[in-house]
Amino acid sequence: MNRNEQYMSAKEIQSWEEEIKNPFADFNYYRDLIEASPVLIYVYQNSRVIYVNPAVEKTLGFTFAEMTQKNFWDICHPDYRELIRERGLARLQGKDAPSNYEFKIIKKNGEAIWVDVFFGTIRMSNKIIGIVGAYDITEKKLLKEQLEIAKNELEFRVKQKTEELSLKNNKLTLLNRNLSNVIMNMSDGVVVVTRTGDFELLNPVFKQNWGNLLDSIKVKLKKDILNGKNDLITNMFDKHIAFRDEEFIYSTDNGSIHLLASGTPIVNEDGKVNSGLLILRPITEVHKLVNRFSGAKATFHFEDIITGNDAMSELIENAKIAAFSMSNVLIEGESGTGKELFAQAIHNHSHRSNGPFVALNCGAIPRDLIGSELFGYAEGAFTGARKGGNPGKFELASGGTLFLDEIGDMPFEQQIALLRVIQEKSVTRIGGTQAIPVDVRIICATNKDLHTEMINKRFRKDLYYRLNVISIRIPPLRERKEDIPLLVNHFLKDNYAYWDNDKAILSPHLLTSLQAYEWPGNVRELQNVVERMLNNAQGKQLDVAHLPPDLFSQKTPRRIQPAQNLNVKEEPAKTIRQARQLAKKLAEDEERQQIIKLLQLYKGNVSRVARELDISRTTLYRKMDKYKVDK
Repeated sequence: MNRNEQYMSAKEIQSWEEEIKNPFADFNYYRDLIEASPVLIYVYQNSRVIYVNPAVEKTLGFTFAEMTQKNFWDICHPDYRELIRERGLARLQGKDAPSNYEFKIIKKNGEAIWVDVFFGTIRMSNKIIGIVGAYDITEKKLLKEQLEIAKNELEFRVKQKTEELSLKNNKLTLLNRNLSNVIMNMSDGVVVVTRTGDFELLNPVFKQNWGNLLDSIKVKLKKDILNGKNDLITNMFDKHIAFRDEEFIYSTDNGSIHLLASGTPIVNEDGKVNSGLLILRPITEVHKLVNRFSGAKATFHFEDIITGNDAMSELIENAKIAAFSMSNVLIEGESGTGKELFAQAIHNHSHRSNGPFVALNCGAIPRDLIGSELFGYAEGAFTGARKGGNPGKFELASGGTLFLDEIGDMPFEQQIALLRVIQEKSVTRIGGTQAIPVDVRIICATNKDLHTEMINKRFRKDLYYRLNVISIRIPPLRERKEDIPLLVNHFLKDNYAYWDNDKAILSPHLLTSLQAYEWPGNVRELQNVVERMLNNAQGKQLDVAHLPPDLFSQKTPRRIQPAQNLNVKEEPAKTIRQARQLAKKLAEDEERQQIIKLLQLYKGNVSRVARELDISRTTLYRKMDKYKVDK
């Protein structure tokens, strides 16, 4: 059919109206229903519209007459004509094809709307009549599109938020894992405790630190929390106040618990505190750390004691045996003999070698302060007392050794307090009331005759017998002269790092002079003299001339014995001046003999002799003139 054939005459329209009326004449009931239906209904024959219901006119804007002048394809949207054609042909050929589908049609005003279309055919009056039913689904499509857009947007946002939450969750998981690893691997004991006193988390170190005392700690802390007896913990829960490094002391059937505690409230989302994190350190571990950085460590061993003296060697063996005892030790000896060296060696040889070695010089502390140094003090004990108090040497030395040097200088009133600590094995800080158990071995040293001090009532008798269980007397250096060369060589080696000399050479006369002196300052004085000689020396040769000049006037406390293996006719030297003069004379005699022998060897060749002595010809002539030596 061409385009001209689409236009109909009035007569033809009337004829078709009659034709359409006739088919529906027997279905007036249905005709009324069709005309009242909102569904767009087309009836066509041979591709021409022969009937449309009012819904078509209302929706598309075409009159019935206009619709009958149009081919059905005219109102189909161009984008869908091919699809409709293909499916129509398929149906005509008896092939499977959908009888309904969605596409767009064009209204009179040119607007395209979506319709859901059903195609069907009926036979009436021996004629094939095509029927099209269509729903206007434009709004549905629009809503669907909007829903699809909203759905896509929602899915995008959900995906985006899911990814964000997943990332945050991964971060939180990693953070929690890291926090857990930190807590579980901390060197301090950590516990999370609830407001009801229950333990939510314990790290391994907490269990390791407290062992069989763990249950006792749980009981004590729970009582403190429930009864409000510990202000620090109560304020942590009620006032959200953290605390740091506070001492807790509990007495239990299994022993005393002494710990250093820090607490931090854990605030939840609603601003309440239902649990707190506590770090509980055994006070012994804190003391170890304090001792480590304060130098409270024994560095000397018996192998560091240098001697060739039989009596001194026997003393060392006795001290080794004493090291394994639990008894207190009293070391007597003059100043500078090495009393602390023996004390450290005894500590390092004992079963307490892994514990602290804490030293206190009783003669160097003012009498008003020695009590707080030994026993510590509580907070507020006196003006200027540190917040939280301060532990004393006894507490710091617990598990190890307390070395009380110059014990003979301890004030008489403090001797009573010291005796009480030794007897009760516990210490009460000055200004405090809590007895703190201590496990300490005491080694005392004195340069006084403590027995005489006791007789003269300058030292308590009961304390003397408590301390003088194992007695060690270190002989002075003048009683072991054979140790002087060994000690000198040792001190020289110690000083090589500070000097250019790789090895200093000692003249025999110097050793003779050193052994002739009585050394009232003992080994300490000898060490000082060796270092001073190195400062005075010009080269590698150390001689009597390098001895400190201020030693010349020092009188020795006793008459000096002649050095062994010395073939000298002079009287034994009584002072270092005399020893030096004697050594100088011997050195000059030795040098004169050496020049004479070399002149004889080289038959008077002065140049050869000077080169051999590593001196100039002028210096050699001067020495020959001094010693009255001829060629």
